Amino acid sequence: MSPLRFIFAAGLLVAAAALPACSPGGAEPVDAAGAAGTTGAAGTSSAAGTSGSAGTSGGAAGTTGIAGTTGPAGTSGMAGTTGAAGTTGTAGTIGAAGAAGAAGGTTGTAGGVGAAGRGGTSGEAGRGGTSGGAGRGGAGGGAGRGGSSPDGGTTGTGGATYMPCPTTAGTACAVLPLGDSITEGYLPSGANGGYRVELFRQAVTANKNITFVGSQMNGPTTVQNQNFPRRHEGRGGYTIAGGGSGALAGSVTDNALTMHPHIVLLMIGTNDINGNINVSTAPTRLGQLIDEITSMAPAALVVVASIIPIVNDGTNPRIPNYNSAIPGLVNTRAAAGKHVVFLDNYAAIIKDANWKTSLMVDNLHPNEAGYAVLGRSFYAAIAPVLP
Repeated sequence: MSPLRFIFAAGLLVAAAALPACSPGGAEPVDAAGAAGTTGAAGTSSAAGTSGSAGTSGGAAGTTGIAGTTGPAGTSGMAGTTGAAGTTGTAGTIGAAGAAGAAGGTTGTAGGVGAAGRGGTSGEAGRGGTSGGAGRGGAGGGAGRGGSSPDGGTTGTGGATYMPCPTTAGTACAVLPLGDSITEGYLPSGANGGYRVELFRQAVTANKNITFVGSQMNGPTTVQNQNFPRRHEGRGGYTIAGGGSGALAGSVTDNALTMHPHIVLLMIGTNDINGNINVSTAPTRLGQLIDEITSMAPAALVVVASIIPIVNDGTNPRIPNYNSAIPGLVNTRAAAGKHVVFLDNYAAIIKDANWKTSLMVDNLHPNEAGYAVLGRSFYAAIAPVLP
């Protein structure tokens, strides 16, 4: 199995439960003219009062005695409005058991923005927060890596898992293979379904229900004693955009997306690089194509694969240069909330030290064994999201 690199991209939301605010309490007056002075040691705003550490001005024996008008647990005592644990204090109005902070209120020491506000609005660890410090931009909190602005990946470990495929029993997950002649499955003897054959075999073996969509058709009629879905959108000689036999970007992709795929497998660029067609702008044009796909099919998972090596040693060094730009293109869009992941098919092929003879049929195209390697690589990328 080839080494894979995934950046999952998905919107998650974990709401923090609001806790009731603490309510200040007061003690009953002891005596209208008790044992203590006019405004005794714990008077109207005594040590636990509204603000004073002692009574308004009284001496040792106030009008309301030792416990003053509001006493040690008066109107705004230790848990009062602005006392030591007031509105913004450690146990203020929404302090230690505040509305959102795991150990604090909206602005308390451990409140919504407090150091330990793990469920707070934007707490340091923000595990259920809107944009917590460890929430990595996810609306699903600290572990919500598939949130509204995840770092990458398609599923949030802290929230609901992103599943692009339908979960209704008997409903197949629609996969759109999108690319050039390698997606078509070209062989000198005629297209035979390419990597789609092994991908489908892997799915059937794992009891996964998938189908392929697209305007083109080829391949066997059955695989693993199951009817083989022969559709795809592989166009021989096509480039990303401009030159070659045609452009994948634009009407070809737009028309294919009207078939409402749940997953798009995109592998394109071989003809751009091999034909030396605007090579310097190839990554930019690929990024624009990804944007086209995610704009038209925002709920679909888009797997963007690196292109495979070319046998010609003079041309092949240009392939890694192009491929090296793809993870950045994917990461940027995943961070913006798009459901895009990267798959390294180049690494899958060169894992075999003898790939030039064992996995390739000509300068550009895999043989059946090479297509099987790509099929297993693509299946491993989508298997986690297949119901």
